Amino acid sequence: MTLKLLCRRTITLQRAVVSAGPDGSQVQVWSNLASSVPASIFKLRARRQPEAFRASVAVDTVIMTPVDTGARLDDRIFDGHGYYRVQWVMNLGDRDQAWGIYAAWLDPQGGQ
Repeated sequence: MTLKLLCRRTITLQRAVVSAGPDGSQVQVWSNLASSVPASIFKLRARRQPEAFRASVAVDTVIMTPVDTGARLDDRIFDGHGYYRVQWVMNLGDRDQAWGIYAAWLDPQGGQ
C-alpha cells in the first residue's frame, strides 16, 4: 500500500525570507515553497518518546508525506488550521516515497 492512499490532508511548506520593510528595516516574510502536498498528520502523546527522537528537540507532531518537500530546520508547515515548526526530516526508506517531517506546533499567540 502506498502512503499516498493514506494522506487525507494537504500541507504547505513555507520558508522565512528576510526582506526590506517599508521603513527600511529588515522584515521576516514567509514564502511558499510547496503547496497542496498530500500528507497525514499525527500528534504524539505526552509520554516517553522513542529513542529515535533527539532528547533536546521538542517534537509533538509527525507529518508523513509521499513527497520530498525539501523541508529543513526552522521551515514552517501550514495545514489549513495551524502552523508547525520543522525540527528535522527523515526519509522513511520506502523507495524515496515516504518522508517523515518531525515538527512542533506553533502557539498562535506566541508563534511567528
